[in-house]
Formats: sequence, C-alpha cells, structure tokens
Amino acid sequence: MTEKKVTREGQGTFAQLYDVQEQLNRRGAKPLGRPPKKIQRKPTTVHLTKTEARNLNKLHLLANEQFSVNRSELVGVAIDVLTLLLEERGKDAIEHGQIRDIESFRQVISDFIKS
Repeated sequence: MTEKKVTREGQGTFAQLYDVQEQLNRRGAKPLGRPPKKIQRKPTTVHLTKTEARNLNKLHLLANEQFSVNRSELVGVAIDVLTLLLEERGKDAIEHGQIRDIESFRQVISDFIKS
C-alpha cells in the first residue's frame, strides 16, 4: 500500500521551525561587546621610532582623558592635518624646491605651525 502525504498550509519541517525560533531568539538578545565605530578603518602597519611611539602614547593618554579615542584615530587626524597644511601652504614650498627629504618636510611643517 502506498501512503498518501497530505501537506497542510503553514506546516513545516522541524528544521524550518527551528530556524524561525532561532531568528526570534536573536532579535531580543543584546549584542555582545563594544558597539562598532562609525568609521571603519583598514588595518595598516606603521613603523614608528621609539620617540614617535612615545609621543603617540603621550598624545593618546592626554586625549583619552577627555574623550574616547584610539591610536588609529589619532594617526588619521595627523594625516588629515598634514594634507590640509600641504594643500594650503605647502604647494609653494614643493614648487620652489624647499622640500627635498623628510627632514626638510618636517622643518617646513614646523615653520607653518610656528608662524
């Protein structure tokens, strides 16, 4: 004898019912850990001298006392500021050949900040 399979509307397999129950359970659960930062950053390796690493640590400690910040964000701010300085004032220095290496670049930036 052959068995007749009757399918009713709304009836599902155990696996389908289990998946629905799991989804309902996940909705009410609080996410674990710290919420993600608004700006996603790409991991990049930066090689710093001992002095640069010490200065970054000092800067991080000073800023972190006032607001939540990590070292990557501080490096990002430094890159943005250097870019703005070069776009605003550094074009002339580059065109006139004042910037030939990293030391002359550092000197030009220091002069901009001091003036």
